[in-house]
Amino acid sequence: MVINLYRNTKLLNRLERTFTAVATLDGHLREGCDVINPDIWVEYNANYLNANYAYIAAFNRYYYFREPPAVDGKRMLLMLHADALYNYRDLIMKSECIAERSSSNYNPYIDDDAISSESGFEYYSRSLPFEFTPESGSYVLICAGGS
Repeated sequence: MVINLYRNTKLLNRLERTFTAVATLDGHLREGCDVINPDIWVEYNANYLNANYAYIAAFNRYYYFREPPAVDGKRMLLMLHADALYNYRDLIMKSECIAERSSSNYNPYIDDDAISSESGFEYYSRSLPFEFTPESGSYVLICAGGS
């Protein structure tokens, strides 16, 4: 099993990541582990303390460190958690959605307590220069969204 260790400098609540390679580990699992929250013991190496992110090819997932590596003598424990946001970034970017809140696009049809708005309508009426009669037919003229 191959584990690539990285240093990530981007925030975890963003889709982008900036990786700097720290180390590549090759080995075998000696006992079962959780795919979403794996705890993996590795041989101690001080360089691994610089890592905060990992990719496990066998699981086809990216992980961030839940905690800094725990050192126990000649070995250290990597406590990882699957990064759902980064693992599914391509699907997220291809999805069509309506954002509940946006700093650049305001949608007046979505409730947003952070935006103040007024409800109601403005009515204008004008007299036409001719008269509608039952003999000539009746018409109703409605203009919406403009003057």
